[in-house]
Amino acid sequence: MQNRSLLWVFILLLTISVGYMLSFSWIVRDYEATVKQVVLEQIGDSIPEDDPRFEARLNKALQDSSEAVAFMGYTYGQIKQKELNLGLDLRGGMSITLEVSIPDLLVSLSDFDNTPEFIQAIDNAKAAQRNSTQDYITLFSEEWKKVANGKKLSAIFSIGSPDKFKLEMTDDEVLAVLRKEASDAIDNTENIIRKRIDQFGVAQPNVQKQALSNRIVVELPGIKDDARISKNLKSTANLEFWNTYFNAEVAQALVNLNDALGKKMAPELWGISSVADTTRKDSTAVAPTAKPDDQLTDDEKRKKNPLFALMQPIFPKDATQLSAVVGQASVSNQDAINAMLRSTEAKSILPGDLRLLWGAKAEQGVAALYAIKTEDPNSKNAKPRLTGKNIQDARPDFDPTTGDVVVEMSMDLDGAAEWREMTKQNAQDNRRAIAVVMDSLVYSAPSVNEEIPNGRSVITFGTGADRDKQMIEAQDLAGLLKAGSLPAPAKIVDKVVVGPSLGDENIKAGLWSFIAAFIVILLYMMFYYAWAGWAANVALVANLFFLIGALVSLGGSLTLPGIAGIVLTMGMAVDANVLIYERVKEELRRGKGMSAAMKDGFLKAISAILDGNATTLITGLVLFVVGTGPIKGFATTLIIGIFTTLFTAIIISRLILYRRLDNKKEITFYSNITKNWFTKINYDFVSKRYIYYFISILIIGAGVWSWTTRGFNMGVDFAGGTSMKVKFEQSVDAEQVRSALNSGLVENGFSAATSVQAIGGTGNEFKLTTNYLINDNSENVDEKVSDKAEEVLNTVGKHEVTSSYKVDASMSDDFRTEAYWSAIIALLLVGIYIVLRFRKLDFAIGAVVALFHDALVVICAFTLLNGLVPFTLEVNQNFIGAILTVIGYSINDTVVIFDRIREYLRERKGGDMKGTINDALNSTMGRSINTSMTVLLTLLVMFIFGSDDIKGFCFAMIIGVLSGVYSTLFIATPIVVDMRRLFGKKAE
Repeated sequence: MQNRSLLWVFILLLTISVGYMLSFSWIVRDYEATVKQVVLEQIGDSIPEDDPRFEARLNKALQDSSEAVAFMGYTYGQIKQKELNLGLDLRGGMSITLEVSIPDLLVSLSDFDNTPEFIQAIDNAKAAQRNSTQDYITLFSEEWKKVANGKKLSAIFSIGSPDKFKLEMTDDEVLAVLRKEASDAIDNTENIIRKRIDQFGVAQPNVQKQALSNRIVVELPGIKDDARISKNLKSTANLEFWNTYFNAEVAQALVNLNDALGKKMAPELWGISSVADTTRKDSTAVAPTAKPDDQLTDDEKRKKNPLFALMQPIFPKDATQLSAVVGQASVSNQDAINAMLRSTEAKSILPGDLRLLWGAKAEQGVAALYAIKTEDPNSKNAKPRLTGKNIQDARPDFDPTTGDVVVEMSMDLDGAAEWREMTKQNAQDNRRAIAVVMDSLVYSAPSVNEEIPNGRSVITFGTGADRDKQMIEAQDLAGLLKAGSLPAPAKIVDKVVVGPSLGDENIKAGLWSFIAAFIVILLYMMFYYAWAGWAANVALVANLFFLIGALVSLGGSLTLPGIAGIVLTMGMAVDANVLIYERVKEELRRGKGMSAAMKDGFLKAISAILDGNATTLITGLVLFVVGTGPIKGFATTLIIGIFTTLFTAIIISRLILYRRLDNKKEITFYSNITKNWFTKINYDFVSKRYIYYFISILIIGAGVWSWTTRGFNMGVDFAGGTSMKVKFEQSVDAEQVRSALNSGLVENGFSAATSVQAIGGTGNEFKLTTNYLINDNSENVDEKVSDKAEEVLNTVGKHEVTSSYKVDASMSDDFRTEAYWSAIIALLLVGIYIVLRFRKLDFAIGAVVALFHDALVVICAFTLLNGLVPFTLEVNQNFIGAILTVIGYSINDTVVIFDRIREYLRERKGGDMKGTINDALNSTMGRSINTSMTVLLTLLVMFIFGSDDIKGFCFAMIIGVLSGVYSTLFIATPIVVDMRRLFGKKAE
């Protein structure tokens, strides 16, 4: 081995560099602990640590004293960016996928055009998008061509956006502009989201636009107030200033609406009959006598006055009670009231320029209803006189007179001029209020006392004891206004929330499983390979050190599956050493000296090591590209681990061995116990192949039967819905939880599909999954589901929701499509690699069939054993990650044997194919068993000591590794024989 001194110097410099990168993590941890202690001493017990206000105080303290941690010229913020990131599952926090609504963007660009063909094309494209991977503009183009009836798109868009579209444009030119507008909207949304996140003071946030989609992934580690963050991220922040009606001006219209709805729902209470008297010749209706109101029961009063039964009307008795507020109602009744306000009766009775909007602030669960005057007969298409585009600055403050928390806004010149005219008119119109509206919620509607000439406006948050909470709300609103409004609405289609307690538990479980697995590998290598095992262990420790350093340098995040990836990397790193050591042992048995045996052993093992790691790299890259969140973290560590494994196994372990050889010290590659293990195996694998074909067909056949009859336990990733982990203070029965959910989560008279699975083995932890409101597209559906689930779970007992996961139906469709194509692509790429590497078609066919076999065995295990084992066998993204990893690992084993077959075929030209394959399989048996044993041991340790989140993944991997060894010995290589027998030389 040449240039060993240079290699030692390189390793030393690399070690110093990695140590330097890791030092930032230690410095940050120490500094944050110190600042946290100072904050705790300042506030005492007034604010608990799990309160969002404590988090805000801590983040501010960290930023204010950032210079105090200056290290080698770096501030706290700069050092924070260089520390080892912990994923959400280890640190707690939330991940949100926002989908920018391109249909709404197109409707907005058309100025809400109501051309029937345009509306139909929009709706048809929406429906098509659920089952298509094409972008929305392409789908809209296809649907428009079907329904256009000779109409041009330019006629629709040139009116709404004349600066972007000209009447003489062709449809293709309009579509090109629409495509650019859609792309710009997604880019602008990403930038605005970044600005909004900055105000939260989140350390190491991640905002990433997904390629080839209109989605943006936002990861915010350490966040505790997920409801607040969700509200701020999905808010379009469209600020508008509207004129208002006085409540006296619409009082009679609301009374008429209430009466009309009552007559429709309960005509008999109004003395109206809807049934004709068939005994009369003229078949006229007989009107019953209406009861006086004072004789009605409470239920009859509600039926007779359906609107006012849910909403307390506010009608003025004199001029002093004039305001824009026409009523108030419980937040829980808003949906029902909104349905009445959208009814046919409402459209015919209420003024065309009246828009009724709820107040943004609900006092004790009660919100006010405001009467907005759009001054346009069609209130839907009306435009406000002022918008947020005219706001130059916004900042939270305290009113110097009242002490109220406020948001002060200043306008640009155009806005100030319009604001002056608007306030002048309203001051002269009996002090008519101006409503400040954002996202269809009224934040403030003060009466205008006088003209405001300087372009300043104020939103008041009222008085209250909880000033900290009000100030947080004011800061959020000011931040939204400064960041700007979204160009199109954004919907949350995927949301993961991990509580800090679960993050701590995952860290402990992950750490213990890693330590245990690492120790098992070290002990096994020392037991089997004696002194050479020590060299492999040193390389293994170096591998771990460099892997973590590379992860930090690349800005990657360490996740729970990432820890699994590291442990798996350790097992696969041993594989490289095993290949080398088994080759050296073969050379020693041939009578070569130690130096020559080591030289030839390393050289002959290189080909198999590179091939095996190349195929694993292929599946790792596929996982990285199609995976999200934790799976991407797993893929990252796996890919990095491949390169660190090649470096440490081929370079470092070799340097250690040669150094000992140069010092004339003894080197042993086996212990007295393991010296002759697996050296005298002579099994005829090929002749018995049909027996094993039958066994495989039997297992897969049983799995397919179970697949079609019992199905799978589909996770929310693929089925859609909401999943949450709940920990009760006391032990409860799973059936009790299930019964409460079935009776409480009811939609349209039917119970939502729910599942309850006990986890942790303590009797008080459960994983709940439901499709409640999965097809509800309303803006606040997330809050509805979480609030209802919380209400139901409170009937069972005191509890904590440690994590939650919500997937929109459209997102689950995409997950299924991505899973399907990722598996197909991985198999194709591996097959192509085998063909290119071995130049033999029969080898590629054998390898791909074996991979299909292994994937099917794992899939069949998950349907056959579902419900029969005491842990969750859920088909989710982790399961797909396990399938792809199994493909990568299984082909690793197959490639090593194919490499040996290729070597034997060169040496035995014209020899018996069956004998050659049997010899190759028998000679590599030690390697196959040893590498599989180390990986299986690490997986078993992870399965036993790891958290529930990782058990399903580990189980799939265990089945996959066992199946991989089986398929390599009994499926892949025998198929090579059958291919040559069937096709002769053509198979080559």
